[in-house]
Parts: sequence; structure tokens; C-alpha cells
Amino acid sequence: MKASRLKTTSENIKNSYYAGIFFVSLSTLLLEFTLTRVLSVSLWYHFAFMIISVALLGFGISGVVLAMSKKLREMKPDLLLTWLSIIYGVSIVVCFLLMNKIPFDPFSLLTDGIQFLYLPIYYLLITVPFFFSGLIISILLTRFKNEVSKLYFFDLVGAGLSCIAFVLIMPEFGGNGTIIFVSAFAFISAIIFGYENHKSVVTVAIILMGISFSFLIDKDNRFPINVSSNKIYANYIKGSPELWILTEWNTFSKIDVMRDEDPSPDGYDVYLAIIDEGNATTNIPNVKTLPPPTKPADASNLAYVLKDSAEKVFIIGSAGGGEILTGLYYNAKDIVGVEINGILNKLISDKLVIWTGPLIKNNKNVRLITDDARSVISSKRIAYDVIISAHTISSSAVSSGAMSLVENYILTKEAVREYLTHLKNDGVLYISRPETQIPKLITTLKIVRQELTGGLENSKKDFIIFTRPPTSFEGDKSFMAGVVYKKDGFDEFDIIDIRNEASSLGLNIEYDPLSRQEGIYKQLIESDNIYSEIEKFETNIYPATDDKPFFDNNIGFGNLTWIGMKETFAQDDKGILALKDRPVAETTLLIILVQTIIVAGLLLLFPLRFMRSDSASKFEKKYLLYFACLGIAFIMLQIAMIQKFTLFLGQPVITLLTVISTMLIAAGFGSMFSFKFLGKSRMRLILIFIIIAILSIALGILNPVIFASLVRLELAGRILVSIALIFPIGFFMGMPFPIGLSLIPDSERKYIAFAWGINGFFSVIGTVISIILAMIVGFKFVFILSGCIYLLAMIFISTRYKRSILN
Repeated sequence: MKASRLKTTSENIKNSYYAGIFFVSLSTLLLEFTLTRVLSVSLWYHFAFMIISVALLGFGISGVVLAMSKKLREMKPDLLLTWLSIIYGVSIVVCFLLMNKIPFDPFSLLTDGIQFLYLPIYYLLITVPFFFSGLIISILLTRFKNEVSKLYFFDLVGAGLSCIAFVLIMPEFGGNGTIIFVSAFAFISAIIFGYENHKSVVTVAIILMGISFSFLIDKDNRFPINVSSNKIYANYIKGSPELWILTEWNTFSKIDVMRDEDPSPDGYDVYLAIIDEGNATTNIPNVKTLPPPTKPADASNLAYVLKDSAEKVFIIGSAGGGEILTGLYYNAKDIVGVEINGILNKLISDKLVIWTGPLIKNNKNVRLITDDARSVISSKRIAYDVIISAHTISSSAVSSGAMSLVENYILTKEAVREYLTHLKNDGVLYISRPETQIPKLITTLKIVRQELTGGLENSKKDFIIFTRPPTSFEGDKSFMAGVVYKKDGFDEFDIIDIRNEASSLGLNIEYDPLSRQEGIYKQLIESDNIYSEIEKFETNIYPATDDKPFFDNNIGFGNLTWIGMKETFAQDDKGILALKDRPVAETTLLIILVQTIIVAGLLLLFPLRFMRSDSASKFEKKYLLYFACLGIAFIMLQIAMIQKFTLFLGQPVITLLTVISTMLIAAGFGSMFSFKFLGKSRMRLILIFIIIAILSIALGILNPVIFASLVRLELAGRILVSIALIFPIGFFMGMPFPIGLSLIPDSERKYIAFAWGINGFFSVIGTVISIILAMIVGFKFVFILSGCIYLLAMIFISTRYKRSILN
């Protein structure tokens, strides 16, 4: 069917409005990134995810408010946008200051009644800035519907370039400093909106921007981040400032280095590197000479004790360098230490070289690499004598913009296959984790070995399980346990050596092939049918996979109980332990989903029920479901792509810049050219959605094959491949929203604002649903479902398009 697009009568737009929406969008996503980082530091990363997701409801609320307020829709845009941008900028600073005055801690909700008062206040303070930025964008989209494709272009490009701003600003100014720059971008938008006709108001914006920048002076005292009282290390530093050495930020962590007051028993005093105020820690040893004069008191000795000299050692997560020091003590000739956090690598090889001495600097036996260890080991055909993964645990979210609980791929079934493939026949694999995760580690190793050998090889003699006795703080389960796995099996002399070494380190051997202690470890290791043992286990110990990479997810939604959920919010100072053996992720996700549905129901369905049409032809409200589909599907695809490309690209910074920037900028160009592509053909409209669905499903199914075949490319090559894969689907994903808005009549302009609100609400719902589905059935399903939802949206808009033409 051929037809012309409906003519509209929306107001003429000024070029300055494009620049204004660009800076508002840039600041909004930059605020989202920054608060995710800040709240991971001040609280815990799962709760940062929860609070930010709910705060984004402010976007949805802004659309509802505009739809219900005729006065706002009819005010002169210049002055309104200028003042709203000023209020937005002020709210960023004021709300940040106020929220950091509140001693909120979600792990104490059920043990400290006042936390129930703090929680809604905390929510409100974080939501307010998003409400004002959402209101500015929705006003522009509503008032200037004729130019929606160009406005949406600048909106998406601004959001895409916020990734670059984040990468540049965060490491230099930290989380609190970056908040100042977020407010500055808001004030710049006010200057742009008001410069032509409201110079006195612009002066106010300039003065306020200067005041906000003044907080950069002594920012940690004047603009502080308040850390939960239950983060023990953070408050230890606060109470003993003389122990503090330095602080560094990057896009996914804050690291404080402090002196350990107690002398080390092994002769290597340590600095303590505290990640995100206590989400994780690592020791940085004081090394004066090489070879090391005494044996480090490190559990990784168990990996080396069977070898007089390990030629090649690969360390997954080399962190502060403790495992490197142990390897050097055992005369390792070639140590590759791969650490994803570049701050740690910079500290031990450069900034703290006076402390670490010859450990890294000018040491020809050690290569330190900042990257994802999985990407590094997969890219080379090298066999190692020893592979170490010592507590590669970090409760720090990758700043994704989607606030997804981005998981690494260090202990998936496919990763373990890589380790065993790159291990020499007599090589040793050492992995330490909290005791609660050892059963899943055993099942992963057994299943991988069976698959590698076609089910012919028995690995009962390959395992030794150890634990460190739990402290009174840890309770009955130790935070430090692990597996020593020998590819060709342990003989009796190996086992005696391991036992002696464990005893000298104060470790307990829970299982070895000689003693075969009764218990769950024996059942799992010696079982001839590992799958039957997995089925009988009380928690989820199926191996994590690249499609479902949630290794820490031991509880699962199927085993979630009300008691377990209540215990999650009653941990107090044991919060860090709860992240490893409580259903924190499951509980948090379900709470967000329930909260969002309730809020969306109250603020969308109730007002919509009483909204009346302003024109003779009644607007079909069910068409608004189209924008709900777009909100869910767009964010689900974004989250899925961030997660999967993390495996291919490795470093979080590279993933952030490549995936989000490419996707949003491509969508911006798609918006710009949407009506040119559409032309006069209804078939082209349908084609847009079919292309998105095909590309989405193809990416979901084919990404493992593509990534595996190209993993040995240099990083630059992998980035180019990623852009080539993401840009086409991003381009077409930018078209449905502006085309959809164009089909809302000018006489029913309030429904444009409502469409914006619905899109915002369902983006939050989509964020949560995508993670829940990924945890249950995997990311491949999320890709496929996203494509299907776009096809559902196609049905809504196709019907609407046809009726609009007929009218």
C-alpha cells in the first residue's frame, strides 16, 4: 500500500534545541553510569542496581506529569526549558548531598526499623534528577513532533557520547567529582535553551555552574560519598586516616590502598588494596629482593609444591601480586599475570614500585596484562604447567548503562574447558572460592573433563579439596576454600606433599584420593553419574555456561524461600558474606519487578483510565502498548549485547565504549533517516521490524560461533568486528520510536508524553526481566524474545499506520 505520511502542525523548532537535548541526554546517562558506580561504593552493587533501576522510573513519571498537565504543554518552551534545566542541574548536586547524609544500609532493613524510613527518602532523592531530565526531553518530543527524528537523533547521540565522557572524567575526578560534571552539562543545556531570549536566567545558570564546580575543591570533604556503616574496611580507614596511602578510580571500581598495621608472619608486609570500600580486597606484598628469601604464606603454594620449577604459569586475576610472588619463590620462569583492573596493575608495577620492588618492574620472568584472562588464554596456543585462579571475586558491577548484573566468564563450563586445554598433561589447576561454591566448581570440572575425553576418563584421582577454618565472623562456612586439580591425577607422594603443605599453611584437606573423606565432596567426585548427584543437591550446582554465566547464582529462583529473602535484609555487618551465600540477586530483582509494576500501574493505568480525547476522533489507547514493547525490547537487547560482547572484548571500558556508544549512535542515525527509509511504503515499515528481529535472533544464536572463530584477533580487530555486528541492528532500532510518535495526531499531543512515560517504565521492567530470564534460561533466549517483541510491536504500528492513512 502506498501513502503519504500524515502532515503535522507542530511548532517550528530552533537549532539550539537540538544542542540542548544533546547535553540533557548526555548528562542523564552519565548520571546513570556515575550513580551506579557511586552506589556500588557506598552500598553494595546489587542494591545499586535496584535503586538506580527504580530511580529511572522518574523518566516514566515525567511523561505522565506532562500528559496530565495542559499548562506545561502550552507554556513558552524557551523559558520553560531553561528553568527546567537549571532545576535539573541544581537537583543533581542537592540530591547527591542529601542522600549522602542518610545512613542507609539495605542489609539492615529487617534489623534496624529506621531503615524503612531511609529507603523511600533515598529512592526519592535519586529519582528527582531523572524526573526533570525526562521532563525536558518529553517536552521537546511533544512540542516539536515534526522534528522528532532529528530530536531523537541528538538525544541518542548525546547518550552514546556519555560513555566517552564517563571514561575520561571518572578516573580523573572520581564518582563525586563526576557528579559535578553531570550538573555542569545540565547547566550548559540551560545556557543553550535561554541564550537567545533569556540572558538574565542564563546568568543564573552560569553562576550556579560556577558554584557547583567549586565543590571540586576538597571534594572528598565538601562533597563526600557516605559509605554504609556495615562496610568494615571503609570505616576502618575512616577511623585510621594515618594508614591511608592513596585512592584511585576507574570506570568500574574505586581502590583505596592502606597500610596493614600488623607485621606479616611470612616476612612480607602488605598494603591492603580495598575495592569499592570493602566489596573485595587484595594484598600487595612488600618485596625487597628476588628470588624471594622466604616462602609466602599463600594458599596458592598448593599449586606449586609438586613442581621444582614451573616453566610456564598463568594467573587469572593477578590482583596485588601475591600469587606472582609465590610463583617466583618456586622458580617459575615465565609468569603471565592477567588482571582486568588496570588500577591494580598500575599500582604494583609503577605507583607503588618502592613497595613492590623487583616483583614486576624490570622482571623478565613476569608479564602483567590488563585484560580479561579468558580472552588472553583463548587467544594463544600455549600450554601451562600451572594455572591459578585465586579468589577471582569482585562484587563490583560493570557500568553498563543498562545496570545489568554483568557477569564475567571466568568459571563457566567453556572457560574451564579452555583452562584444561591449555594445561600440560601433568599440569596443575588451582582455583579458590568461598566454601559454598566448591560443589559447583567440582561439577564443572568433572563435566568438562568427561566432555573432553568423550566420557572415557575417570577423574576421581584428580581432585584435592581444601578449606581454611572459618573465622567467627564467617560462621560455619569458610570464605576461603578451593580445588587443586592435577590433569593426570595425584599419586600417593603428591598427596603427602599437598597434605604437608596444607598443614604448614593452616589449611584443612577436606578430600584427597587417599583418605576419601565421607561427605558431599566424595559423593560428587567419586560419582559415576554426576548429573544424578546434581539433581539431588539442595542448591543449584549445575555448571555456569557462557549463555548463563552466573557462577555465583547457587540459590536460583526455584529454591527461593521467604525465610531466605528475609535473611538477605538482616545481615548487618556480614553483608559481604551474604553476597556469596544468600539470594541477594534473586531477591533484589523480584523486589524491583514488583515495585516497578505497582508504580507503573498507579501512575500509568490509573491516569490513562480517566484521560479523555481532545479531538472528535477518539485516540486508541491500546496503541500505547507499542511503546511498551519498544521500551522492553530495546533495553533487553542492549543488556544482552553488553553481556555477550564482554566475553569477546574483555575489558569493561572497551565493552562500554564499543557496545553502548555504537548501539546508541547507530540508533541516532537510524532515527535521523527513519522517514527517508520509510518513504511512502507500508511494506518498508514492516521490513524495519523484520530486520531487527532477524538480526537479534541471529546475534543470539551465532555469537558463540563468531566469537570463537575471531577470538585470536588483536583487540583493534575485535573492536571493528563488534562495531560491524552492532551498528546495523542499532541503526534499525532507532527507527520505530520516532515513526511511532509521528502517528499520534497533533490534537492528541498529550499522548506523546504518555508514550514517553510508558517507554521509560517498561525500560525498567525490561531491564529486570532480561536478567531474570538470563538467569533462568540464558541470554540466547533474551535475544530471541527481544526479536519477537519487536515483531509484536510491528503488529501494533502496522494497524495504526493503516488506520491513520485511511483517516
